[in-house]
Order: sequence, then structure tokens, then C-alpha cells
Amino acid sequence: MSDLRDMFFEECDDLMEVLSTGLDDLQNGNGDAETINAMFRSVHSIKGGGGAFGLDRLINFAHAFENVLEDLRSEKIEADPGLIALMFSSFDHLSDLVDAARDDNDIAEDAGASILADLKQVSPPEDGGAEEAEVDSADFMPLTLDIGGDNDFGPLPDFDLPPSLDLDTDPAPLDDLPGSDGVSAFAIEFSADPGLYTRGHDPALLFRALADLGDVTVTADTSNVLTLAEAGDALAALNWTLQLIPNDGVQEDDIREVFEFVESQCVLEVSTTVVEKAADIDLPELPTLTDEVPAPDEADTAADVTAPTTPEPAAKPAIKVVEAKPVAGKKSEPRNSTIRVDLDRVDRLINLVGELVISEAMLRQSMNELPVSANSSVSEAIGQLKTLSGVLQESVMAIRAQPVRGLFQRMSRIVRESSRTAGKEARLLMIGDSTEVDKTVTERLVEPLTHMIRNSVDHGLETAEDRIKAGKPAQGTIKLEAAHRSGRVVISLSDDGAGINREKVRKIAESKGLVRPEDDLTDSDIDNLLFRPGFSTADSISELSGRGVGLDVVRSEIQALGGRINLQSEPGKGTLMTISLPLTLAVMEGMLVTIEGESLVVPTVALRETLQPGQANVHEFCEGDRGLSMGGEILPIVDLGEALGFRRQLSDLDNQALLLIEGESGRRSALAVDNIIEQREVVIKGLEQNYQSIPGIAAATILGNGKIALIVDTDQMIPAAGKSQLSLLKGQEHAEVA
Repeated sequence: MSDLRDMFFEECDDLMEVLSTGLDDLQNGNGDAETINAMFRSVHSIKGGGGAFGLDRLINFAHAFENVLEDLRSEKIEADPGLIALMFSSFDHLSDLVDAARDDNDIAEDAGASILADLKQVSPPEDGGAEEAEVDSADFMPLTLDIGGDNDFGPLPDFDLPPSLDLDTDPAPLDDLPGSDGVSAFAIEFSADPGLYTRGHDPALLFRALADLGDVTVTADTSNVLTLAEAGDALAALNWTLQLIPNDGVQEDDIREVFEFVESQCVLEVSTTVVEKAADIDLPELPTLTDEVPAPDEADTAADVTAPTTPEPAAKPAIKVVEAKPVAGKKSEPRNSTIRVDLDRVDRLINLVGELVISEAMLRQSMNELPVSANSSVSEAIGQLKTLSGVLQESVMAIRAQPVRGLFQRMSRIVRESSRTAGKEARLLMIGDSTEVDKTVTERLVEPLTHMIRNSVDHGLETAEDRIKAGKPAQGTIKLEAAHRSGRVVISLSDDGAGINREKVRKIAESKGLVRPEDDLTDSDIDNLLFRPGFSTADSISELSGRGVGLDVVRSEIQALGGRINLQSEPGKGTLMTISLPLTLAVMEGMLVTIEGESLVVPTVALRETLQPGQANVHEFCEGDRGLSMGGEILPIVDLGEALGFRRQLSDLDNQALLLIEGESGRRSALAVDNIIEQREVVIKGLEQNYQSIPGIAAATILGNGKIALIVDTDQMIPAAGKSQLSLLKGQEHAEVA
């Protein structure tokens, strides 16, 4: 049951995602009948699964939510803004109930009571006010199957079969059935994937539901059923052929609706046929309970299936079960297109592939040092190994990739809750939510994006009254967008609010001593003051802001992911924050350089240009600072060896190569290094887990010669306005030069 419970909650995540997507489509005017049907199926499935584990609060709430969706899809009610807002609130509470049930936590008894009352007011229960939802259940009665002949395994255990499946031991001949004299019927081919059974579904109950549509004849295909000695952990083996002589008005869509909740876990084919005359059909007699069935090795294999029957009302057709026999050409082909794998296993696989890539690089470098011809078979084999290891690495990295849709949908709730708290009207517009990124990246983006959205709602958007005065819609729009650019994922968050009040920001910064009144600051400089620790423009402490915890946390988290964040704002029109992140935290492109005989890697994402010794126009200033004249501006030059403590400051840079780098804020600087070796892809190894955080260093890697190379944190190598190189890592300990 524990495994089934875990599987149920994993499925709930997928169902909640479908429900969230449907609500967004309805809100944006893109919803149709199939959207509502998908939403209904999601809530219905959650309710049904919750019933298997006795989750009463979840069942009752989902039942009320389901009633509203049923009325919506039957067009008894319309999806107006008020109803959509109620369904969003219902989605949030249903998500809370699922999380509480998953973690075995209790939530307040009155939590969601007002939402439940609103749902029942929109769609009152059919019984006039019943509080509890009735969950379908089946009472099982034992049915013993006796197999005749020699059997080394002894008697088979009892099998349970729901009595509600009316197995008629004396079926009426077809000429007694309505419409059997050459009338149209439906032929149904049904085979179940293993997932259908693991999710607790029972084909017998589906066949029972078909009996409501007409007279059903069921034929089982046992051609793939193995003997007990061979079965082991065999997957689903039974297939069925059903014939339905429909009641008046029954269409193919009605049949498919019976199977709609298992459509992804089975193979279903429905076609029309013509029922032959009774005289042309040879029906075998069904054996009774005491009859013996031939042993499996006999030519004609048959299963004796009988059970106590419960008389049904005459108006309800019965299911006719005929002899189980093989269906020619019909095979069971499970179609599971996805599997769930523990994340730790994937991480171990990724680490092993990383080690393989490193070993391949070490082997290649060792071979290069040997006197081997470039056209030799060894060199060719090494080249093939390099290609295959690269493809393998890309394939393994893709396993961890997942759409940011789930992350974005979580942010949708943050927008709703923040706007209610701030007393403002806001909606979230999501673009590019199918963009894939490493799962670890999406998990660690939750907190930064939460801070950013709350900041946009509280500080960015105006009140409805102020927006109307400014000629804007009363409801503000927050846009969350994701896209792939130049081998990285870029996530942007924008709002159509009032923008940054730079005059206010500067005054607060001056009062805190962060800048001086005489400092010449650009708009970008003022905007970046918002990322200072403890900085806040809130006039008072609220649930959303004013506690000095905000954008500094965002920047720290983004930098820890190897990313960069940039902020742009236009007064009266809004603010845009852009996050640039690596697609994966395991591999990156970098430029290999040397300083004092030590190898370092500069990420190419920040690299704009390289200059060999003697190509640069260098100017010297006071306090040992130097600048690079390029494109009509002077860029600060950072001696990377000095900044990281490898050596003292060089007297001149004539023999140094320069790497021009640029940060997300648009600021640029030049890094002075001894030599530029080559550009290569490196496997990232974190330092904090194995050692500690080092100022100016983002991570490390292992080169082909087995040596460790440090990866430079380029953001820390760009001096702020008015700051000298000597203050780059001030207050941070690094190696002292003797």
C-alpha cells in the first residue's frame, strides 16, 4: 500500500498540473470543451484515488469541485471571471489538501470552509445538501477456480471477483437479444497496460459500466497467459474482445467515455459490426462451478469462471461471458511511454558520466603525448570514444531536464496570494513554460522567483485607483517568460507597474551610507542598489516586504546556481528582471587560462572578446589601477593573479593577455592573465560540498592531465562604479603572497 500511495501522490502532481493549465487557459480565453473535460477528469481522478486511502477531507472537497466542473462542461453555468476566481481558489486549497495528505499533516478544520461553501452554492448537491461525497466501492466475494489434471503446484488460491459484474451462467441465445437479426453493433478490442492495474483500476468494472449502454458479450484472449511455473513477475497478459448491442441513441463517444479515465493505460479499439443471425452462431455452454477445466498442456485450454449472481432489475441488461479463447493475431503490447526513476539514481548516473568524460580527456591527452601517428587506428578509436562520450553525456543530461511549467504554475498561486494581501488586482501571464531546464535548477529557483514576484506586486504594481488615473487597466499584469538563448536558459519577470522610483532609492541609499551625495551614479547603478543586503524601499513592515530580506537573497541564490541577474526599469511603464542560468549544473563551456603556472577556467557566457599581449591600449591611474581604452570608453583592468592572491601586482601588463567580460548589469571589465590556452567543455565540481566557499571562485573542474582547475566567478571580477580593483574581494580572505 505504501508504494501505491506514493504512486497516487506522484499522479496527483501530474493531475494538478493539468488542472492548473486548464484554469490558465480559461482565464486567458483559450479554453474549450476539451479543456474543461480534462480539468474534470483530473479532479475526478484525485477524488477516486483519495477514496482508496480514506482521505475524507480531500474526497469531500474534490467532490464539490467536481460538481462545479460537471455543471460547467454540461453548460449549466458559464466560466465568468467570478467563477474562474473561485476555481483558482479551489485549486489552491485542493493542492493544500493533497500536500497535507502526502506529508500526513493536519490543516485547520475551517481551512477552505468558505471555498467549499461557495462551490456548493454554485452547484448544490443533487440530494439537496448532503455534506459527504459518496465514493463508489465494490464488495468482493470469493470465487474458487479448480484446475483439473495433474498440477505440481497444488490448488490455486482464491480469487476475488466483484459480484456487481453480472456473469450470466446461462446466457440467453443471441436470437433473444434485441436487434440480433442483422443489426449494427459495436466491436471493442481492449487490452490493459500494467499501469492500469497498479493504479487500482479493474477491467471488470469497466465492462459492467458498458452494460448500462446495451447488451454486452465478453470474450477473453488467454493466448499470452503463462503457466504458474513460467509466470514469475509477468506483466498484463489478458486481452478482451467485447460485442455491444447498443440501446437506442448510444454512440461511439458514449463507449469511449466509459474508458476515458484509463485511456492512457490501455489499448482501445472501437468499430462497428453487424450481428449475425442466431442460427449462424455456435455458442458453447459455460461450465458450472463443479466442472473441471482441462490442464494447461491440453489442446483446448479453457478457464472455468463462475460466481454467485445477484438478480438485477429486468430493465438492466446483463453482461454475457462466453468461453475464453485465443484471438488470432492479438498480442499484449504494454505501451508505458514514461517511467519514474529516483532522482538519486539519476544523480549517480550523471556523476559517473562526468567521470567518464574526464577519463576520456585524460586518455586523449596521454595519447597526444605519445609518438602515435594522427591517422593510426588508436587515434581513430580515441576520436570515436570522444564522440560517443559526448553524445552519452548530452543524453544523460537530458534525463534531468524538465519543463519549467510546474515552477511557473507554483508562481501563479504566489501572484494570487500576494495581490490579495496587498489589496491589488494582478494576473500572471506565462510564456515559454515548455522550456526545459535541469530539475535541480528549477527546484532552487522557487525561493528567488517567490521574492521577485512579491516584490513586483508590492512595489511594482499600483493600486487599481492609481492605475486607472494613469490610464492603465485596473488589473496589473505580471509576465513570466522562459527561453533558451546561446546555450543558457533565460527567465524574465516583468510587470506593467510604476517602475523604480530612483530618486527615493538614492535618498534611502544616502541615508544608509551606501553612497555619497556627490557620487555620480547612472540609472543602472541606482537600480543595483536594490540588491544590497538589508536594502528596502518599503515605508512600513508588511506581510510582503519591509524586513530587509529580498533582492539580495535573490542575487545570492542566482549566483550560487552559476547565473546572473539584471534589472531594468522605465518610470511609469514597469520593471524587468532577467535571470540567465546554465541549462545544467554539471557541464559548462569555459576558456582555459594560466596564471603563475596554475590553470583557471573563465566561463565563456561572460566572455566577449580576447586580446593577446601588445594588442591592448592600457592606461595607468592612481593607486595602481589600470584601464583599457576600447570603443571610446575606459574599462577597468583586473589582474586576475593579484585578485585571487596568486601574486603581487605586476609592474606592467605588456606580456599579459586580456579577456573582456560583461556582467548582467551591462558593466564590463578586462581580466589580465598570463596565457590563453583553449576553449573547452568542463565538468563542474562544487567546492562548498567538499571544501568551502572561496571568494572569486565559482567551482572547480578536473583537466585531462588529472590536475584541478578553478572556475572563476566573473561577476565578482567586475568592480562597481567608483571602486578600485583592490576593493574587489575586500574583507574576504584569500592566499597571501610572501
